[in-house]
Amino acid sequence: MIRFPITDLLGKQECYDYLVRTLHPEGLRCSNHHPLPTDQAPHDRRRTPVCDYRCRVCGNVFNLFTDTVWEGTHYDCVTLVLVMRGFAQGTPTLQLADELELDYGTLLARRHHIQQLALDHKPTTALPDAVTEADEMFQNAGEKGEKHDDPDDPPRCRANNRPGAGTMDNDRPPILGVVGRTPGHIRLTVSDNTQQVTIQPQVEKDTQPTTLLNTDESSAYNHIRDTGRGHVTVCHSRYEYARDDDGDGFCEVHCNTMEGIWTGVRNFLRPFRGVHKKYLAAYVAMFEWAHNLKRVTADFLRTLMLPDFTYLPT
Repeated sequence: MIRFPITDLLGKQECYDYLVRTLHPEGLRCSNHHPLPTDQAPHDRRRTPVCDYRCRVCGNVFNLFTDTVWEGTHYDCVTLVLVMRGFAQGTPTLQLADELELDYGTLLARRHHIQQLALDHKPTTALPDAVTEADEMFQNAGEKGEKHDDPDDPPRCRANNRPGAGTMDNDRPPILGVVGRTPGHIRLTVSDNTQQVTIQPQVEKDTQPTTLLNTDESSAYNHIRDTGRGHVTVCHSRYEYARDDDGDGFCEVHCNTMEGIWTGVRNFLRPFRGVHKKYLAAYVAMFEWAHNLKRVTADFLRTLMLPDFTYLPT
């Protein structure tokens, strides 16, 4: 791939100032939360503009990256901004490593760490919508990158076309999706299987007790009404994809919104050319954040880079 000198087009000081505003909106502090005095000179300037400071209260040395996932990194601010942009937009790791001339293995480990934070910190509150949809998709995801020396445990064949419902064990883990009709926010969960005992509890967590849930004819939703929720279905096996129950000329019974989101999920995952199933939930979490937020915010970046920060978008 021909390289474009993108890192030369961004200013180091501008990127540093952006990261300070993003990670430390109240100003730099040491690991004991003592603020940096405005008149204090740096302790070490060798990596300017990322300077080290020695706290006047406790003596700890700190800088921009202290207590973040980038603590100890040797990446400069321009590279780090471009890496975070790539992670947020779903740029494949190999492409990022090639463009920015970084070590692929190190960058992949960073991606997995940051995406795990996206998974750990994603909202767990129920969608507020009065009308919701639920559906599942199956994603091929085996053990990418692992050696299979045991002949009794061969690697998964490409284009896994095993019949029937996918499971985590057969390398076609299901993803349960729930979407609200009003703002269009989603909740995505990678599951072990699509049995009712697995699917229904998650649907209950993701929806309000009074919601009207739209699904297909899957038996996983057969007892949703027992929870007090309304439940209407379309029968895809009979080529029914939308239905007008109230006679107003608008087909309000469908799960087409969720079907459209699956297209976005597949398009997001496709450039990676395979994801290990143990990391799939973290990749899906990044898509969920991106879909719900629509744009990268400072709070979202703090979610990805500050392990103790929790952001709940409205």
